[in-house]
Amino acid sequence: MAALVSLDSVATLEPARVAEIAAWIDAGFCFLASRDGQPVGYGVLHHHFFHRGMLELVMVDPRHRRSGIGQAIIRHAIANCRTPQLWTSTNQSNAAMQALLAQMGFVPSGIIEGLDADDPEMIYRIETAAPPPFVA
Repeated sequence: MAALVSLDSVATLEPARVAEIAAWIDAGFCFLASRDGQPVGYGVLHHHFFHRGMLELVMVDPRHRRSGIGQAIIRHAIANCRTPQLWTSTNQSNAAMQALLAQMGFVPSGIIEGLDADDPEMIYRIETAAPPPFVA
């Protein structure tokens, strides 16, 4: 867990994030990206976003950004998504993530206002190879 906390730019500013990281790990939602045996990023994938896959977080060490780590984390999430669509979001101010999502084939799917002051959350989705969920 210490490795993820050290990578997370929010964890140093918001102590509640450390507990959130621990909960993600305990639930099995968290996966680590490494390079040369060193942790360089992580992702959080769960399936409780309206019973669909949700890539809740992509965090890459600032020293390793724009080196393919974020793309690898997203590819891993797509490959491990258990539903026909994978959803994710990013702030409107995060142009780099928006560009990465577009490059990888994600399509815009809406906006949520009010989560962060003056920085709307942009919602994206991509089709996966997962079969549709069983509905009885």
